[in-house]
Amino acid sequence: MSTWGFVVAMASWAWLASWHASEPGSDCVASTCWNTAERCPETAAHCLGITLHVVHIAGRPVGEPAWVHEQIATANRHFAAIEVAFELATVEAIGSNHREVVTRLDRDRLGRHRFTNGTIHVFVVEHLADVDAAGIIRGVHWRDRRDTTKRWIILSTAAMPGVLAHELGHFFGLPHSTHRASIMNKRPHLHPPWAERSFVPSERQKMTRRAKELIQSGALLIRSRA
Repeated sequence: MSTWGFVVAMASWAWLASWHASEPGSDCVASTCWNTAERCPETAAHCLGITLHVVHIAGRPVGEPAWVHEQIATANRHFAAIEVAFELATVEAIGSNHREVVTRLDRDRLGRHRFTNGTIHVFVVEHLADVDAAGIIRGVHWRDRRDTTKRWIILSTAAMPGVLAHELGHFFGLPHSTHRASIMNKRPHLHPPWAERSFVPSERQKMTRRAKELIQSGALLIRSRA
């Protein structure tokens, strides 16, 4: 299991100033407000789809569209080095009963019957608990314990823009890193600054190989640019 395991107590870190939470004044009241027309950058050789599942409470998404699009734009910036990019394929509103994901079983149930091959499934919830220690986390790359070929990403609304990129790193085969310049290093340190971290060369090589395997197997499908 891989997590972005920072607890709320660490919210004083300077880089958390970039966090974008959902705003109650949003006029986005249904999944139709999500911009699925925004496409992968033309420079990306491999355009991959994200199937987004967003918890809605009283008709409103727990995470705003602008926040999701910033997550994707940040991921695209980090993955540009391996010529991979992501775009929204479809968006599904899911019920408020999934607003809090607390246990391992909650994580399994969230994606087990929604999983399909071809795209990367990303779930946005309001609260994502750390199943290994007290506290909450911002994101996780999760495998269904009943069938580990089924896997997805869960983001909480506490996620700063780089969290999706980090969890996609896990999706493409990366463990956590001790390299200070890596976005896969979750240990607190100030140098280099968060905004200057990305995937290091050895990680890019591994992700390139894994992306090729996923595409060749049909687990992921290249999106049409038409």
